[in-house]
Order: sequence, then structure tokens, then C-alpha cells
Amino acid sequence: MAVGVGVVAAVLVASAAASTSPTARACPSASSVKKVLKVPTGAPVVTKTQFSKTCTYPGGGVGSTKITFQVDTAKSFAASEKAAGSFGAKITKVQHLGQAAWTTGLGSVYVFDGHETIKILALAVEFRYPKTATAMVEALAHKLV
Repeated sequence: MAVGVGVVAAVLVASAAASTSPTARACPSASSVKKVLKVPTGAPVVTKTQFSKTCTYPGGGVGSTKITFQVDTAKSFAASEKAAGSFGAKITKVQHLGQAAWTTGLGSVYVFDGHETIKILALAVEFRYPKTATAMVEALAHKLV
């Protein structure tokens, strides 16, 4: 029995390693982020954990732009959307972006692509371009999915 459990665990680890890890993804260039979001950005500062990679772009004025790639499941992605709504955030579903996507309309978008979540937080865009911020952040997300 213990051997069978060990084999199953090894198969699960091998299949998880076979898909691209979020930590292996390249951060989008500062120039491409600046081109889409129209806010000043410096070179990304990278922070990694075992299950995620965050690219922080300084220089956007009010807060830095952050793009996070994180291992996720459909179930936990849906739970995070529900949790954000329970804290009072106005959740809007985003159509035609990944397998599922939502936004709070505050310079942010959350996209599930089938094995990871891509989170974009760009508060400076919301302050500079309040009428088009959501569309701008979604356009950047489309380039990353």
C-alpha cells in the first residue's frame, strides 16, 4: 500500500512539474507595460515564491504596477472572486479572457488560464484614466494569456 501511495505521489509531482511553472514565466518588459497602460514604469523587480512570481514595475505614481503569476485551480479562483465580493468589492465578469476572469474596476483584473491566475494591479492607471482603466488593464491581460 505504501508503495502505491508513493507511486501516485511521484506521478502527481511529475505531471505538475511538466506544466510551465509561473516562476519560469518572463515578466513583460517595462516598455510593453508602459505602452499599454500609459503610465511610467521602471524595470520590473521580481519576487518569487514556490508557487508564484510577481513583477513589480516602479514609477507609476500612485502605487506600483504589479503582475502576479500564481499556481491556481478553478475552484480556488472562484473562491477568491466570491471572497472579494463578500468584502464589498463590486465584481464584474470579464468575457473572452482566459477560462474565467473578473475585475473590481479599480485598475485590476484577475484571469484564470486553466492552471494559473494572472493578477494585474495598476492603481495608477485608475487614477490617471478612470474612464478607460479597466479596458487598459484587460488589454494588458490579453497579451499575457
